[in-house]
Amino acid sequence: MLTIALLTLREAVRRRAPIISLLILVLLLVGLVIPLRGRLLLLPRPEANAIVAGIYVVFATDIVKFFASVFAIALAAGSISAELERGVLSSILPKPIPRLSVYAGKWLGLVAFVVMNVVVWDVVIWGVASVRAPHLSHRGVFLALPYLLLYPVLFTTLALFFSTFAAFPLAAGLSILLTGVGWSETILYVLGDRLDVDLLLSLSRAAGWLMPLGRMSRWVARGMGPVLRFGGQEFAVGERGPFKDIVTTHFDLFYIGLYALVAFVAGAIILGRRDV
Repeated sequence: MLTIALLTLREAVRRRAPIISLLILVLLLVGLVIPLRGRLLLLPRPEANAIVAGIYVVFATDIVKFFASVFAIALAAGSISAELERGVLSSILPKPIPRLSVYAGKWLGLVAFVVMNVVVWDVVIWGVASVRAPHLSHRGVFLALPYLLLYPVLFTTLALFFSTFAAFPLAAGLSILLTGVGWSETILYVLGDRLDVDLLLSLSRAAGWLMPLGRMSRWVARGMGPVLRFGGQEFAVGERGPFKDIVTTHFDLFYIGLYALVAFVAGAIILGRRDV
């Protein structure tokens, strides 16, 4: 299994994925050169930089969530089907190697690669925020990291599952479709809450069960804690979000783990029964 994982890591490097990782890192470093503009110039410089640093942390974290998901889908969606078409796995699977070990090795290698990138990006966010506002603690960036890592785990698992029976375009498309379902939870909830329509609220809850994207996002916000600072007051991201009235519970984490486990087991079963 570890051998398959190492080969998968090498394949990711061979596909020049580190170049994309570097480009994302450069994008995050832009926060170092964001100038103070407008009314921020009227505030004391430490307070203005605290505001910029807080806004940067919020948006940079969203960037990491997005690219971690896209990275995982791009690498995992064709991991099984494409290698079967090229004959790579066709020469491995008939050997006396459990297919579960092959599948688990592919999963482990892909997750490890994306997780390493997320950790580096998170450190960069902390570094930029610390340079912009060195008088403040930005430990919330690291406290949110365990929940940020749920993104590469979940999206890699889903895309790899779809890859066991679908070619890359379809596997990626199905993963993106599920992402859209999870993303719609927010829109449906906001509309249902503002318009007082129970049907929309029910659809929002259904979307949250079909794809627990909102649960992960709320836990990231909870981990970050108060990062926005205005007028001497601190505000947590969740206090300003559309789900501010929804309390995060440990059941959310249990459900996310169960969701990923079911997808992993289903993918392993499909690969185990697939003719090569």
